Amino acid sequence: MHQTQIITYGVEGVLAERLQELAQSRRCWLRETNQPAACQNLVQSSPPSVFILRLGRDLERELAQLERVHACLPETAIIVIGEADNPVLAGLVWELGATFALFPPTPVEVIIEVVSSILAGEKP
Repeated sequence: MHQTQIITYGVEGVLAERLQELAQSRRCWLRETNQPAACQNLVQSSPPSVFILRLGRDLERELAQLERVHACLPETAIIVIGEADNPVLAGLVWELGATFALFPPTPVEVIIEVVSSILAGEKP
């Protein structure tokens, strides 16, 4: 049986804590990483139901990661979270394969609701 999992890249703080709570309540795995190679290994070894990518540290590397995950796992829901309101960047992440692009002022609660809906098999 396949274990449902969420993989995060670059997610920290309150959002990471809330995702951990959600994963525990849904009895799924949450795997967190900030390293590109580790992220790629996680994605390839056990495809996630949801991949969450936070932009902001190294945009070029993060966008390349988004593109790779989408190319390898087109059925995986990919949520991209930006640090600042940026319509051009939002459009680019959609083009690179994001399922959802969430930019400020999106509150943490909305992100949790989107992930919860995806895990439940619903359309957020």
